[in-house]
Amino acid sequence: MYGDVEVSNREIVEFQSAIGSDLGTMLDVFSEPEHGTARAAADVDETLRRAEEAARVKSERDDPGFALVGAVQGGIHPEERTRCAEGLSGLDIDVAAIGGVVPLLETYRFRDLVRVIVASKQGLSPRLPVHLFGAGHPMVFALAALLGCDLFDSASYAKYARAGRMMFADGTRHVSDLEHHNCECPACSLHSPAELRKDERAIAEHNLYVSFGEIGRVRQAIKDGDLWELAERRCRAHPALLDGLKELRRHVQWLERFEPVSRHTAMFYTGPETVYRPILFRFRNRLQERYTPPRKRTLIMFPEGDRPYMTHRAPAMAKAEAVCNAHFLVKSAFGPVPIELDEMYPMSQSLVPDQLDLEVMEASEVFARHFLAGAGYDFGILWEGEKTLADLEARREPPAPLDWVLERVRSTADMQFGRGAGAALLSGSVRLVRSKKTGRVRNVLVDGRHVLSMRAHDGLFTLRLEGGKVLHRAFPAPALRVVVETDTAEFPRRRPGGPSRRGGPGPPQSRGDDRVRSRPRGEGPGGPTRVEPSPRRRGTRGSPPGCAGG
Repeated sequence: MYGDVEVSNREIVEFQSAIGSDLGTMLDVFSEPEHGTARAAADVDETLRRAEEAARVKSERDDPGFALVGAVQGGIHPEERTRCAEGLSGLDIDVAAIGGVVPLLETYRFRDLVRVIVASKQGLSPRLPVHLFGAGHPMVFALAALLGCDLFDSASYAKYARAGRMMFADGTRHVSDLEHHNCECPACSLHSPAELRKDERAIAEHNLYVSFGEIGRVRQAIKDGDLWELAERRCRAHPALLDGLKELRRHVQWLERFEPVSRHTAMFYTGPETVYRPILFRFRNRLQERYTPPRKRTLIMFPEGDRPYMTHRAPAMAKAEAVCNAHFLVKSAFGPVPIELDEMYPMSQSLVPDQLDLEVMEASEVFARHFLAGAGYDFGILWEGEKTLADLEARREPPAPLDWVLERVRSTADMQFGRGAGAALLSGSVRLVRSKKTGRVRNVLVDGRHVLSMRAHDGLFTLRLEGGKVLHRAFPAPALRVVVETDTAEFPRRRPGGPSRRGGPGPPQSRGDDRVRSRPRGEGPGGPTRVEPSPRRRGTRGSPPGCAGG
């Protein structure tokens, strides 16, 4: 409804409940983008006061079929958005709606939109589904969903139709410019371009078909685990959207907390923005925090190339090791990759073009220098074939063979569980059970005990019971542990792989699909379990940012 109506916050909430609304919305105080911090703070104070009043009305009416929507305001000021979101999270509301964004959408201020959503999500409880008020153009659905928005509403489909504007997933076109069919929706299939120009209803139907079609693509991308790819492709449709996508780099440390350890689909490079994804930020960060090179006297750096790196670089490695005991690293598009970690997700499970963007090559150099500054190598050289072998003659030394497969196990365990995990798990007589078909490690036995199983799809480990016991002794609490509350302890007992969300929170370093140890509170060591990825898109839970997988 558009226009002015004299009604109080209490009255409108009571009215919505009385007429049987499924979702009742409070009256919030809208902050315009140009409002300063003081004005936005006052609007937040009043919005929270009204939210408390609306929550009391909901409690008084005691209607189980009535869900209350609370609004997050605060203009373009992140601290006020977060404060408002935190205040709402402590109230008895059922849905959190991020408001005050229509002016940003209408003026294509997508960088500010990203900042507003991120600041709001940082203050909201994960129990709350998140609605994005007024987001009705399909070109923003993928980006908004990537940031954790669950619900959209808008009258844009009708307002655009009234102005003769047709929505598409990559932008807007005026019907008067349409000379040829370029849409397969029922409305366009049944009308010629000339007929569409005269039929506002048909244009509105087209806008709805396109909107629902894009929602379907977003939902499918979430299921398939490639929402990041969809969002990156959509954001390349308009320079302002691309600015919004680039803004995500500033929030990658926060986004990484919600990124699963791996996905069941390959990671596709779509442009320079891909290298700043949270999964790659995590890999580079863990290299700094968890990885220890097996050799440090000489480092040979290969350029980007075919995957898996060790398989394709094996002949060059053999030639180099005949001269000196070198370690090997690939300067990949995504950053430095030690050769023994080449099968760890997403390094082997990714596709990049042969010709890389200049920005990516520059970023790769920065990532490599950052790693090398703290890695402790005595000497490093770029691989240039026979020339490099000649240069290495000055560093010739007696051969000291290294089992690269065993190093893969050790280094992967460190990256997955923490520095020192590989040494603890492999302490004893090690036997590697390898696939007869591929030669890849499948199981790791130490002193006859099955400690690890390597997963084929991501090159990471599934922790076995005996391996869990080893890590329990090696790492002090709370590392790698989930404490299960007593009233839910039976669930993981009956289903050892059960999700930890039925118990207490995982340790701060845990991510979705990580393997940890679980035990009932007050009891001794339990068994291995899996950290459930942050709440998915369910009707009763809010979605984490980037929840594209699992």
